[in-house]
Amino acid sequence: MKEGGIVRRLFDVSVSILMAAVLLMSQSWAVTAAYADYSVNGSTDSTNLNSDLNSEDSNAIDDGSDSEGQESNASPVVNESQDTQQGSSEDRSEVVADDSAVSNQLTVKNVSVSAHVQNIGWMDPVGSGKVAGTTGRGLNLEALRISLEVDGATSQEQVANALSVEAHVSNVGWQAAVGNGGTAGTTGQARAVEALRVRLSADLSARYTVWYRVHSAEFGWLGWACDGADAGSAGYGRAVQAVQVAVLPKGDPAPGDATCPFKNRSDDPASISVRSHTSNIGWMSPVDGGSVAGTTGRGLPMEALEAQLGWYGHSGSIELRGHVSNVGWQQWSKGHCGTTGKSQRLEAVQIRLTGEAADKYDIWYCAHVSGIGWLDWACNGAAAGSAGKGRAIEAVKVVLVEKGGAAPGSSAKVFIGDQDAVTVSGSAVSGESLGSSSGKKATIGDKGAKLISSIALSVAGQTDDGSISYAVMDAYSGWGASSSDGGAAKAVSGAPIKAIKMSLSGQLAANYDIWYRVCDSGNGWTGWASNGQACGVSGGSSGLCGIDVALVNKGQSSPGSSANAFIETPGIGLVSQAHVASAGWLAPVGNGETAGQTGMSRSLQALYVATQGIDASVEVSAHVANIGWQPYVSGAFYAGTVGKGLAIQAVKLRLTGNDASKYDIYYRIHAADYGWLGWAKNEAAAGTVGLSKQAEAIQIKLVTKGSSDAPVQDHDALIQLPGLSAKANCSGLGWQAPVGNGSVAGTVGQNRAMEAMQLSLSDSSMSGGISYSAHVSNIGWQSAVSDGATSGTVGQGQQIQAVKINLTGDVSDYFDVWYRVHVSNYGWLGWTKNGSSAGTTKLGIPVQALQVKIVPKGASAPGSTSDSYFETYRYMGYQTPRSYPKVSCNSVQLPSYCTGYFTYVTPSRIPYNASRQDCINAFIQRAREYIGTRYIEPWSSWPGDAVDCSGLVLQCLYATGMDMGWYNPYNHRWLPEQTYNSMNWYRNNTFMPVSTSAMQRGDVVYYQGHIGIYIGNGRIIDSWPGIGVTERSVNAPGRVIGAARPFA
Repeated sequence: MKEGGIVRRLFDVSVSILMAAVLLMSQSWAVTAAYADYSVNGSTDSTNLNSDLNSEDSNAIDDGSDSEGQESNASPVVNESQDTQQGSSEDRSEVVADDSAVSNQLTVKNVSVSAHVQNIGWMDPVGSGKVAGTTGRGLNLEALRISLEVDGATSQEQVANALSVEAHVSNVGWQAAVGNGGTAGTTGQARAVEALRVRLSADLSARYTVWYRVHSAEFGWLGWACDGADAGSAGYGRAVQAVQVAVLPKGDPAPGDATCPFKNRSDDPASISVRSHTSNIGWMSPVDGGSVAGTTGRGLPMEALEAQLGWYGHSGSIELRGHVSNVGWQQWSKGHCGTTGKSQRLEAVQIRLTGEAADKYDIWYCAHVSGIGWLDWACNGAAAGSAGKGRAIEAVKVVLVEKGGAAPGSSAKVFIGDQDAVTVSGSAVSGESLGSSSGKKATIGDKGAKLISSIALSVAGQTDDGSISYAVMDAYSGWGASSSDGGAAKAVSGAPIKAIKMSLSGQLAANYDIWYRVCDSGNGWTGWASNGQACGVSGGSSGLCGIDVALVNKGQSSPGSSANAFIETPGIGLVSQAHVASAGWLAPVGNGETAGQTGMSRSLQALYVATQGIDASVEVSAHVANIGWQPYVSGAFYAGTVGKGLAIQAVKLRLTGNDASKYDIYYRIHAADYGWLGWAKNEAAAGTVGLSKQAEAIQIKLVTKGSSDAPVQDHDALIQLPGLSAKANCSGLGWQAPVGNGSVAGTVGQNRAMEAMQLSLSDSSMSGGISYSAHVSNIGWQSAVSDGATSGTVGQGQQIQAVKINLTGDVSDYFDVWYRVHVSNYGWLGWTKNGSSAGTTKLGIPVQALQVKIVPKGASAPGSTSDSYFETYRYMGYQTPRSYPKVSCNSVQLPSYCTGYFTYVTPSRIPYNASRQDCINAFIQRAREYIGTRYIEPWSSWPGDAVDCSGLVLQCLYATGMDMGWYNPYNHRWLPEQTYNSMNWYRNNTFMPVSTSAMQRGDVVYYQGHIGIYIGNGRIIDSWPGIGVTERSVNAPGRVIGAARPFA
């Protein structure tokens, strides 16, 4: 071995011994052999470090030109740099500075970089400056681990925080930083890393610089970044494929070219793409800015134009406006103008930028016009092309120029247009269009026409810079914000416009005056106003139904008289406006007039209210179906809802403002099923609450305090469902907590009797109360008590068995009280109302619970009204299915025509809660009681007298309370068609048929002309001529032809 080799070996041994000692002293935090073997000299001696990095052994910075790294658990890739790396572990030890292990400062010992690569997974770690990942194979780097092995750390936290890495991941963005050895990026999600940031801790960054660069798809190797700067790309969707990381002493030069380590698409300049829809061709391919979109020399009109702005990471768009044959100027639209599929030529265009783009760039464009050729360049919304000449644009060119830059060419002649003209259009309160009108003078509407709720104006054919702006006033919100150049100026939803004002700006204002007048529904045509003056009517309940507009050359006289252009209605007043179902917004009405409709069953759904001539406002709160009370609103906000089909049911109105104390506001509601209710005033509720009754109309009256004009308040203004409190005293529990309307007072399923009750009303809008009485065991019916008093007994162990409940006073005129009781053994009985008995008497059955529900007068019962009260037992046990004859604990009663000897009926002997087995037992037991009775046809009498076969079965069925109707002893004796009821029942399937092989105890067995009762084990009981009633084999009477199950 050479001497230099011996020295290196001795050095390795010394370092190993020293490292072992350090590991023993720092077991809880030292970095283990999981780090890569590759070392970077931690010394501050930059000469030694650079020498190491540039040595030929293994530690030179890899230029990344042909290295792809070593795949983990995969076939080896032949790579000279990696072979050198793997074979030079002895040499690596030499790069560690002698003082790194003994320095008191935190020093970097090793750098290890592992890459997780698409379709490969984690690759073997590489050292400082080496390529982690792949190049030339199109494989995305998906995750990265960078580990530093450091000396001089005093805590595990110091090691963990020695380095942090942030990854920008596709479709995720920048992730949170990970620490030393942590995984930056994702695995198993097929997401590529696109950029990196790597930082050293404060301790290390004072002495070292961490350098890193990425190999990015399509860009290749980018420049070196350091100390947390971005490396990679953003906005392009281009994956990092490989990285290199190196830690160098502070102040050392970069490992390589440090220009452009990061490409940000938002730094790219804006671009523009334009395409033409051309006659006979359709949409043509897009062209870049400055190229010709469309055609020249072919006589093909352009019909539509699209322009798209590309400027990643910045705001802004392109808006276009086209002048179309037979249409005129369109509205401004983002990215598009013109038409398709209509064979209408595009004659002129205006193009402008918005947002950041408008601040950064000017947009220039020129048009090639049929019969004329190329016109000059227009800019930033100016018209290019022609209008009124019947000439089509055939092609355009569009370019972006940085703000203030020179025009692409001459801008002398950009547009050939007709005389300027004003266009006015509008919509009615109902929402329907009122059409449009254009010219030097334009008109919509007239006296008697529909009320106008919105208008839009524009100046067509203009070449001059400028706009037309306009605003409208309504009764509820006053003057609204201005609109311009075709935008809609609207009154608040559903309200008519009461006045307008218009003005011009720019060169238009220098050339023209704008004159206008309106037609008011109550006053007719006003005088003319101009240039921002108000025109219309203030006050009253009228609205505009017509508008005239004229462009007049500057300095010329008005189109007509300007007298009374704006009319102010004197005095105080009030206006209200209703939105009703199926009709929408109605015309406003004045003080005390009806807003809404009566006699048409249409709900009032929304309401505006406003005062006039006083310093006070009206605030309205509406109680709306499915919503309840809404907050108070005023002015431009309506109470209620629109478009939801929800009825207003009640309202509250109040005055606010300086003059509020001088006036009272009265109001009343026309309610469904009730008509006009009484007057309420000053925030009192009017209408109905809790009754699901729609308001249909309202009258509102503003009155000076103390005035004799105040309406008389002579009956209830509000009908409100009263609140109910029901309280039960239960055996073993005492008084229970009260429950509300429709809830259960008492107990269910605990077998506890109610012994007393208390009922009371609350929140009632009218006079009256609730009275009630109880039927008590050993006492009977008690006298009625009311409004919270105790009915029943307390502490005496006496049970309530039935109740009666009534409403009293005015409450009873508008409401019904329904109630039902839950009784022992039976459960809930049916509902009854208004003083009728609920429960049982004479049976000793206690009430256990009570439900009481107050509903609007005439409303349907909350549930079944069957068996709400009875004095004899009601059957509640097993019952036969479907339409088969029913069993009962009550004995069968024969029709009144049945008289004389043949009317005997066996009494029912099953309990009121009988089971199916109880019925079968009673059926068979009664049959046994007939054994020995003689046979006489056609008889059905008592045991010991006489019965035939069907007469026996009939009497045994009666023992279960089964009413056979027409089949009875009397008819059996006297009607020839009932002589052989066995065959009638067999043919008619009176009982549920069953297979003879599946007969059960309690079934009946059919023979030809005969019937028996099957008692099981192959035995029957039947009545047979000559032997009477006996028990015998099922086969004794002959061949069995069928079987049926009375108790299915």
